[in-house]
Amino acid sequence: MTRPAGQWTAAVPSAHLDLRTGAIVAVLVFVVYGGMALTVGFSRAAFGFQSDEATYYMMGHSLARDFDLTYRRGDLERVWNEFPAGPTGVFLKRGRDLDLMRGGGVLGLRLASRPDPDRQRLFYGKSFAYPLVAAPFVRVLGTNGFLLLHAVLLAAMVLAAYLFLHARAPAAVSAALAAGYVLGSVAPVYFVWITPELFNLCLIVLGLFFWVFKEVARAESVPPRLRWLLSPRTDLLAAALLGIATFSKPSNILLVGPMLAWLLLQRRWRDLFATGLVFGVVLAGFFAANVAITGELNFQGGERVTCYTEFPFRQVASDIGVCMDRATNRVMTEIIFDRDVFWTLLRSNLAYFFIGRYSGLLVYFFPAVFAMLAFLVARGRRLAWQWLVLLAGLAEILLLIVWIPYNYFGGGGVVGNRYFMNTYGVFLFVLPPIASLWTALVPWIVGSLFTAQLVLNPFFTSFHPAEHAKQGLLRWLPVELTLVNDLPVNTSPTRVRVPFGRTVRFQVYFLDDNAYGRENEFFWVKGESTAEFLVKAATPLRQLTLTLTGVIAPQRIDVRVGRARQAVQLAPGETKTVTLPLDAGFPYQGTRVWHASVRAHEGFVPMFHDPNTSDHRYLGVQVTPEVVP
Repeated sequence: MTRPAGQWTAAVPSAHLDLRTGAIVAVLVFVVYGGMALTVGFSRAAFGFQSDEATYYMMGHSLARDFDLTYRRGDLERVWNEFPAGPTGVFLKRGRDLDLMRGGGVLGLRLASRPDPDRQRLFYGKSFAYPLVAAPFVRVLGTNGFLLLHAVLLAAMVLAAYLFLHARAPAAVSAALAAGYVLGSVAPVYFVWITPELFNLCLIVLGLFFWVFKEVARAESVPPRLRWLLSPRTDLLAAALLGIATFSKPSNILLVGPMLAWLLLQRRWRDLFATGLVFGVVLAGFFAANVAITGELNFQGGERVTCYTEFPFRQVASDIGVCMDRATNRVMTEIIFDRDVFWTLLRSNLAYFFIGRYSGLLVYFFPAVFAMLAFLVARGRRLAWQWLVLLAGLAEILLLIVWIPYNYFGGGGVVGNRYFMNTYGVFLFVLPPIASLWTALVPWIVGSLFTAQLVLNPFFTSFHPAEHAKQGLLRWLPVELTLVNDLPVNTSPTRVRVPFGRTVRFQVYFLDDNAYGRENEFFWVKGESTAEFLVKAATPLRQLTLTLTGVIAPQRIDVRVGRARQAVQLAPGETKTVTLPLDAGFPYQGTRVWHASVRAHEGFVPMFHDPNTSDHRYLGVQVTPEVVP
């Protein structure tokens, strides 16, 4: 079908599409990551399960070995072959039996539901789309099959990004920009995660690619072997992929909107109907399969639990009751739309989402920020459909911020914003044509400043998600006060919710290693270092009082809480009390939070000055915090 001319399809396509360059880059990506997938000892390198990995691990192995999605004692035993601690954090649910009965309902029939009579059978409380695709790889390679699938996904995304960009830009520039967009972010860290983040990202990238490639490419520039990509039928393939992505993560339903809206604007009624039908059938088919397997539509609803240390059927008499209830059956509107804090949370999260220390796009997904900026300054080179894509991506961001304001990035054990991963692929398609190689290298250069240390050591990064933010450029960025109990520092329980206060109790969250642990009612700040921490209290406070005790030499101490700052000079061994006013604090789930820091400009090692001690710490200043309500 021909497309209308004019503003709807204005583009500057490449004279000849060089497939070889993109294929070489994609193959190199696959060789590097595929080689790692085939050689790494995953169970030893990974240290154990994190986040939702246990669930997807068990689902993948169950599909690969047993050809089902049923949790039984044998599935549990299989985990101990690789992970002696068991499937920590596995999501399980009890199924239901469905019976079609006469009387009432549609056509005189109704669907009756009753508890599963098989009490030795449970199901997994997550979407099965990702483990279903991974199962053939797991069947052949075991757990490393997940990683080989991820290598395929990374290579596929690089190739799709290259073809899209090269349709309007030189080959070398497109190759650099495509690889930079995929690899110059935190995305490769999730190569070692047995979770659907890369899978969802790839579904979105390929889905949108199959839709938009024909909007930017010219038939005469496309090699014969790729001409099929210009067919309107690729919209159906795009719809199918986006349908799978929506089943995997329901909020992705927003991302089919741009394609349907574009067909509507072009009045391509037949294509609009066919595309919408394919999307609906694929999505409904996956949910129908979930009903057939578990007896319920919602894979996160019903009698759903999370198991950490005890697991159903580990002991003969144990059941689902040994786990924690984690059903998601309703929207927590009373929390989401709390009028007292809604606008404060929204304003703050809009800023944190882009420049936050632990979740900000600027840090972890800089290529997306680059794409948005490039789109805004590319006057005359923006295509009409790109506005629709941009709006869909921004709508996904707004949905995350509004829907889960206290955990929009995926929880304390994540690196960057895990929930944004699939949306990240959307912004690739707002990039305008770029002709300069140096400009194309910007995502590589800036992205690497933040993510190189993460990507080059993904296993350590994944299991120590707070370490990278304890030094370097990230220290200049704001801490997300809307996410206090889910910040990555919470993976070290001894460093968070530390109680202080003799009269009024409050909690301290240490954000780095520049403060040693609590001793009685004080803590030591490391010498020549700045210790950052959060103060959280259940009642309003007026003042923060810090009693500072110096060491054996004169010292300079800088103290800050919020916008209040004070410099202190301490003589050897001197003690001074500093009182700083507190503002209203940031509202966090019924408490108030303040961001504070203490910097010690000098320090000493006690064992070199006192023969009666073996204390080898590098001490700066002793701090005793108190609060005044």
